[in-house]
Amino acid sequence: MKFKKFLIISSIVVSSLLFIECKKSNNYNPQEYTLGNLEEDGYPDGTYCAEIDYYYSETGTSSTYTLLVEIENNELTEIHWPNGGWLDDSHFTPPDISSGEASFTSDRGVDYTIKIIGNKGNCNTSSYAEDEDDLIQQKENNEYEEDRKRQDEEDEYQKKQLEEKEEKQAEEEKKRQEEEQENEE
Repeated sequence: MKFKKFLIISSIVVSSLLFIECKKSNNYNPQEYTLGNLEEDGYPDGTYCAEIDYYYSETGTSSTYTLLVEIENNELTEIHWPNGGWLDDSHFTPPDISSGEASFTSDRGVDYTIKIIGNKGNCNTSSYAEDEDDLIQQKENNEYEEDRKRQDEEDEYQKKQLEEKEEKQAEEEKKRQEEEQENEE
């Protein structure tokens, strides 16, 4: 009976240990991508998984996304957005990315920092990311809203000035009529 209990407990312990070890090896960590084809002189031409940080000073907007990027001759040439759009070397001077990291400012004033984190096949990209058009539209919306508020304030000020002027004219007219009545008496 003791031997049977020992076998049952031993099987449970061994099964638990195996389960835990298997679970550990299957954990997915996005920072543990393999870069098996990284050469001493940088990256071969192709598509890679990258962490993209951007900052747009006009609106104070910043964010981080995981997106696909294109590398040619150790230069970052293109960023692919999840909406099907892209930012390419017609909007920025391709920076050297042979070290796996690069920074640049686009022609629209958005600052980017790119860090290669894996191969294309190992990439779980962000499903939504604001592209530059979204950022510029946000800036324009903010400017429009500020202009509208300024115009409302100006309209309110003009209205108040007109009311004060009309009140003053009404008081002067009333005073003039009172003086005329006194003079007639």
